[in-house]
Amino acid sequence: MSKEKSTKKFPLYKKVVWNFAALASNGFWGILQGYLTYYLTQNVLLSTASVGMVLMVSKIFDGFTDLIAGYFIERTNSKWGKGRPYSLFAAVAWVFIILIFSVPSFFGTTGKLIYVFICYTLIQSVALTLFNCSDQVYMIRAIPGEGDKTSTLAIGGTIVTYGATILAIAMPKLVTTLGTTNKGWSILVLAIGIPSIILALLRFCLIKELPLVDADGKEIKAEKVPLSKIITQLTHNKYVMICFGLIFVYYLGSNLNNIVMTYYFTYNIGDLNLLTYISATALFVPLVLLLMPKVMGKFGKVSILKYGLLINLAACIVRAFFSSNLIVFAITAVITSIGTLPMVYFIGLLIMDCMDYGEWKLGYRVESSYTAVTSAGQKLAAGVASGVGGAIMGAAGFVSGAATQSLQALNSIWILTIIFPIIFGVILVVLIQIYNLDDRLEIIHKELLEKRSS
Repeated sequence: MSKEKSTKKFPLYKKVVWNFAALASNGFWGILQGYLTYYLTQNVLLSTASVGMVLMVSKIFDGFTDLIAGYFIERTNSKWGKGRPYSLFAAVAWVFIILIFSVPSFFGTTGKLIYVFICYTLIQSVALTLFNCSDQVYMIRAIPGEGDKTSTLAIGGTIVTYGATILAIAMPKLVTTLGTTNKGWSILVLAIGIPSIILALLRFCLIKELPLVDADGKEIKAEKVPLSKIITQLTHNKYVMICFGLIFVYYLGSNLNNIVMTYYFTYNIGDLNLLTYISATALFVPLVLLLMPKVMGKFGKVSILKYGLLINLAACIVRAFFSSNLIVFAITAVITSIGTLPMVYFIGLLIMDCMDYGEWKLGYRVESSYTAVTSAGQKLAAGVASGVGGAIMGAAGFVSGAATQSLQALNSIWILTIIFPIIFGVILVVLIQIYNLDDRLEIIHKELLEKRSS
């Protein structure tokens, strides 16, 4: 990875400000996205199958737009930099988030589905695509050293986790009060959305993007890489494909969990308000995250990911035997959150290493398209989760808005909530075991610096 000319430390307040955009876009929206299907089925009274299908089609389309966005960002050379201008789209996304939770009641069923598709596509395929695909490109240039990057991500994880957890704790109560009417949902989302827009703008306003330099302090001029070479770079890099698999499987499980958890506590447990206590357990997790930079410095990021994913799998298996015991459910919720922390907040460091490997192997550098792979994995996973969750529950006879559900429908919700995380956990453990790029990085970085200097 290229070194910055300045060795000046990245100040703490900037590390905090950097992460406000992620809190607003991925943290708050992530919680609300978990309630989107619930809102559309319980308030707008659309079927789970139709909602799942619309969101899945949008997400699959979204996966292709990530690669297109990566191509355009790769060729950006503005006065603000390469990645910084696209940070503004974290705020733009919130305009459409507010709109998607305000579906006009005068539309018919088809009109409502089209409205949801358009809003969801603009959120995911345009606004958040451009923001997420530019995130690591901006970070490489804005934050000087590896240590500063790691600590910024750790602080960000704390901010996003606490912010999202506080919202997650409040949401069940807010949903059972304001969420009983369409107008109430609009008020609720506006109250979250307006502060989120302000937070999302701060990174662009306060943090400059710096040029990349070589070992001698000379600026590295970015070349405009043609699309064919970008595709070659990605398809010939097995490590970024492994990272894509890790991202896709993790977010498939995470999004599916977010979607079905409200149903699980509403129907299988019998009280949605109890979800508040499970969500509150996440308040303990950021305390562990603050220790991560030192732990990763000692053991290495890949080793920490391996141990974490094994812990996550073990907790999911234990939960399966005590799924109706809320104490065990809460404890395993804490353990799975801790186990997946490195996966959530430090996978970007692996992607940056993949960029260096691609440059070392093929002789030219590509950046934003790697980030596009990350974003595409997340969004395709969310779309598939929507489709799978809706299809399975629909096939089992789930009835939108009903006070009670059939035994078959309850069993489908239980399988999605308890058994699927075990399956995904096994796949994640296998994938991280075959990722061995860390063993080669020292030689790769040394040879890259020599090549750039020459």
